[in-house]
Amino acid sequence: MKTRHILVLAAGLVALAAIPLAMAQQKGAQTEPTQGAAAQQAADAQAQAEVDARAQRRAAAAAQKDRAVKQGKIAKDAKEEEEEKPLR
Repeated sequence: MKTRHILVLAAGLVALAAIPLAMAQQKGAQTEPTQGAAAQQAADAQAQAEVDARAQRRAAAAAQKDRAVKQGKIAKDAKEEEEEKPLR
């Protein structure tokens, strides 16, 4: 065999050996964004749940204030006390 034939056969064997490796790398690259998207969706869902909980607390406080005004326990123009955030 000539050197040229040996080089061509060696290049072909290298190419055959590289195909499964390239496919594995491509599959790994496709799964990472999917995991990132799932993590992002989980973070978005948690943020939405916090917003919903905050809205429910505000609605409950407003309803309680309306009941207190109707019962005459507090004045209509009474200001709400805001929670103080702890100083660092």
